[in-house]
Amino acid sequence: MADEAKILQIIPADGWSAQYEEEDDIPLVCFALVQDIDEAGNMTSAIRPMACVGGTIEFCDEYDNYTGVARNDESYEDGDD
Repeated sequence: MADEAKILQIIPADGWSAQYEEEDDIPLVCFALVQDIDEAGNMTSAIRPMACVGGTIEFCDEYDNYTGVARNDESYEDGDD
């Protein structure tokens, strides 16, 4: 994350986990709306997952083996009301 990056908002991520190649899933702490300036000087924003890794809350997508997030709440099913 560049020095200009800042977290604008965080949202709890109950029931979500980060997935990694050849590693166990890690429960997410939150999703963060992050504003940053790219190398060309353009302002960008993204929603990024965060998890507690080794006692520190970190962005999951900064690890090379990160593959995405998954909903792990068994009570959640697509199409159910």
